[in-house]
Amino acid sequence: MKLCQNRMSLVAWVALCAAALMSQGCGPTAPARDVDQAVVGDTPAAPADPFAITGELQTEQLAASAPSYPLVRRELPAAPPGLWAPPATCRAFEARKAGSNPSCIDPSSAHGSLDAALALSDPSERDEALLALEPCKHLSMGMVRALRAELAPPECGDVIVGALVREPPADMPGVIYDALVGLALSGRLSRAAVSPPQLEPPYTKESVTKYIDSAMGAWVKQQATAIQVLAIIGAKLRHYGKAVVAVEAGLAEMRFIDAVRKVPVPEEIAKFDEAKETYYQRLESQLEARKRRGRDAALVGLGQLAQVGVIRGLRVDRARAILSRMYGGSPINALDGLQLPPLQPAGATTAEQRLAARLPTFYAGLTLQADAVKEPMMLRMIIEKGLPIAHRIALGKTELSPALRLLYARGRFELAQNYWRSVDVDEAIGLLSEWPADRQRPPEASLLLALGIALHGGPANAAEMMVRAPLADLRIGNVVALDALADDGGKLATMAAFDAALIKQLSAPATANADYWRDVAARFRKAAGLMQDVHDKADAEQRASEADQTAAAIEPGAGD
Repeated sequence: MKLCQNRMSLVAWVALCAAALMSQGCGPTAPARDVDQAVVGDTPAAPADPFAITGELQTEQLAASAPSYPLVRRELPAAPPGLWAPPATCRAFEARKAGSNPSCIDPSSAHGSLDAALALSDPSERDEALLALEPCKHLSMGMVRALRAELAPPECGDVIVGALVREPPADMPGVIYDALVGLALSGRLSRAAVSPPQLEPPYTKESVTKYIDSAMGAWVKQQATAIQVLAIIGAKLRHYGKAVVAVEAGLAEMRFIDAVRKVPVPEEIAKFDEAKETYYQRLESQLEARKRRGRDAALVGLGQLAQVGVIRGLRVDRARAILSRMYGGSPINALDGLQLPPLQPAGATTAEQRLAARLPTFYAGLTLQADAVKEPMMLRMIIEKGLPIAHRIALGKTELSPALRLLYARGRFELAQNYWRSVDVDEAIGLLSEWPADRQRPPEASLLLALGIALHGGPANAAEMMVRAPLADLRIGNVVALDALADDGGKLATMAAFDAALIKQLSAPATANADYWRDVAARFRKAAGLMQDVHDKADAEQRASEADQTAAAIEPGAGD
């Protein structure tokens, strides 16, 4: 009886302890955003033509020009208490002297100098060359300073741009100023929620209670306040600056959560499974508000990055990693496994083309002429990193050649992989289905079109996808066009077979029976049989085995 009472007292202790710990750091939570819930009905019967488009296609609603607005000065207060100081490596950016004077007599020479600077492999030499380009009148005011911070370690952002944020030239474009503010705030956020105080063993109930009530409790309160203060300032920014802060705020929340989860469990509790389980359950319950906050920050960041048009970059990778880590099994990365047709080889011959592939998307949109993407090689190079708004606008006003259609559709599809935006899927479908009547659609275009058809009708964006998961509720999975390509035996039949299997796997209904999963397994084995690459073959065979195991779990003994 006494042992039972001891266990109950420990359970009560851990419940109170978890609540006490998190009460230090949980302020009011923003109300959850409403996301329209689409009515999910039966999948319509496949049309006779596997490439027929069912339903209306969306088009992205873009303004007549890229975002442009007047500068609105933002207050950049002193760094909140509790942040790590900038590391010593950041001070090198303050002390650095500009390199030799670069050529900047016209836009062409400025682009050549910028290209030469970005080609430098040594980070210090590159930053020195970029510093010399800051006064160049043929590059957008403040753009090079922002680019220097973009390419530097994230924790150095405020060190590099802080002075310009506090005293900007009056005629600096607002979109660049907001990016500078965002980089400063993200630098500080990257130094939040790091190095929590540690408790030395032994971990007794008394020592852990004291630790939570003193050092760790104070750290939690201080870091939670710092993250909130910086995130509130960042929420007032627009365009890329807002994205930068939102992503870094999400990462800070993730570090905060990890630190709280690592608080030691007293030895008196660790030996009782019931008490230990209660502790972790209560702690996760207390952390839920912060998990939502981190998720929402990452989703805001992803939404802004999608508008900017980022295909590849550190920030989009970080935002998707937040969602994947916070929500195990999150489908945010689910489309990454799709096999896409190879792109034509990159063959840049001009400074502008090289810049298109080297500049991060936001900076490419500020630097490169929008109409330049009407030339196929320029578009080919720019989709190495993204599709800036200005260039999407220009493409939307152009009569596109088959080469431009294929490249633009490829960029749109890669955006869809990152952000789950249905408008990107539909834009790709529109580009590929309206192929010139006098030209045969190439296999690469047919595969992308088939993939678009398979994903058509899905969620509006990543936020809706997270709310409406599992994927079976997203109304994707029409693989008839992919099956037709796989059965046709053309040069991309292997990719089509694998992609059809993967999409069937991802979109499996919650009520899928054993036959469904045996079909998925057979699809993967068919793809594996066509594959030459040993790693791809092993992946397909592993997926087939997992599908067989799922079928066996649903219907034990069916395969005996």
